Amino acid sequence: MRDYYLLTEDRRISRKVQPTGLPLEEGIEALLPVTVLEVRSEGSLTYPDWLDRPLYMLSDRMKSITAKYNLGIHWKRVDLIDRQQNDRNVYWIMQVPPVDALSAGSEFHQNGALKRMVLDYEKVKRHHFFSVQGILEPYIVVSLDAAESFLRRGLTGFVLQKVEIESGRQT
Repeated sequence: MRDYYLLTEDRRISRKVQPTGLPLEEGIEALLPVTVLEVRSEGSLTYPDWLDRPLYMLSDRMKSITAKYNLGIHWKRVDLIDRQQNDRNVYWIMQVPPVDALSAGSEFHQNGALKRMVLDYEKVKRHHFFSVQGILEPYIVVSLDAAESFLRRGLTGFVLQKVEIESGRQT
């Protein structure tokens, strides 16, 4: 049985770029094919490969790998411009199709927030990079194969947290 991981932001990175000015209310569909955002910096900033705020954003390098693991992702390009440093970095906002991935062993708080995630292996075994359907939180889950691809290439900005898995088979 393959392992799966939550892909979360690495909060240990200091001076990380914080894009602002995205129209979040309308969603990714409202964005132009290419959006340009100015980044205000006082000194040098770190541009990791994974950003999860204000929306999930991937560097060009990470996008090229991710696109191979999920052909159904909808992408919009965002150019981050730092005029003070005369720098431009290309990122990609993604809309990941959700997968009905949770097993009956998952637990929820009274307000509907996820308390304990348990994936049903039979539901996820053909997926390598997906969002989880039916929860409030916008979690992204990756297979061991995808995680190893990211790590082999030295991509930054994320932490991998192992997710519990149930076989999903009825006995």
